[in-house]
Amino acid sequence: MFDDILGDALVDGLFRSLMNALKATIGFVYLYLRYWRPHRVREQLAQRYGGRYATAGSAVLTGLMQGLGVVLLLILAAVGLFFLGSAIWAAIGQQ
Repeated sequence: MFDDILGDALVDGLFRSLMNALKATIGFVYLYLRYWRPHRVREQLAQRYGGRYATAGSAVLTGLMQGLGVVLLLILAAVGLFFLGSAIWAAIGQQ
């Protein structure tokens, strides 16, 4: 029982640590690619992201996921319209 709780806590803590490191890396790369100058990066980091690269990385990932969701919905709508059009075309052709 105690082993399971301890194991879950360690795995959960390790997973959170790895995700935080990944977000911080993404935030660091994003800010330096966008602003180039270290002074400007530090300024934006303090003003917009509370001084944390992980927060910047989280914002970047959120934006990417939202964009991906919109693209997937547009693809789904296009495929649906294509099949609807082909079904209507087939129905018209059979008459």
